[in-house]
Amino acid sequence: IRPDYLAARFNALTPPPATGRPDIFALADSLGASVLINKPLAQGLLTGKYDPHYPPVFAPGDHRLRKAWFTPGALKIIQDGLAPLRQRFGDSTAALTRLALQYCLQQTDNAAVLVGFTRPEQITENLTAAGAPLTEEELAFVRATLGRLQQNLDAHSEVFLDEKGCGR
Repeated sequence: IRPDYLAARFNALTPPPATGRPDIFALADSLGASVLINKPLAQGLLTGKYDPHYPPVFAPGDHRLRKAWFTPGALKIIQDGLAPLRQRFGDSTAALTRLALQYCLQQTDNAAVLVGFTRPEQITENLTAAGAPLTEEELAFVRATLGRLQQNLDAHSEVFLDEKGCGR
């Protein structure tokens, strides 16, 4: 099989591969393929969209009702983990969107992101963010900060698994 691209869900909340297993980027590189990244904004979780003090209320049947990520405890972990990024790059949704998208795009030279939107201004925000790469020093700061966030989520396995009521 010689795919042109591999599609995968990936963002700063994506768990690392099991020890000894290649990540999606190494696998794509070994196949000479690019990577199409889905959910790079983690359904808005990485943009500061949700406040743990006012957790979202979803309509019956919404798949996010099953997601532990949207509980007040998980939202607090994410909010605290994003604080250093807000302090350094700005508190706006646009600033956090840029960081989340560049975190994904700068994983490899041959990546693209598939970004959702619900309002027209988000299209402009997403396109602007995708066109403004981070410097090496900024990227190192973002990776370190998001790595700490990932470790903190991992320490709370009920949050990390992504589904309420599921065990590891």
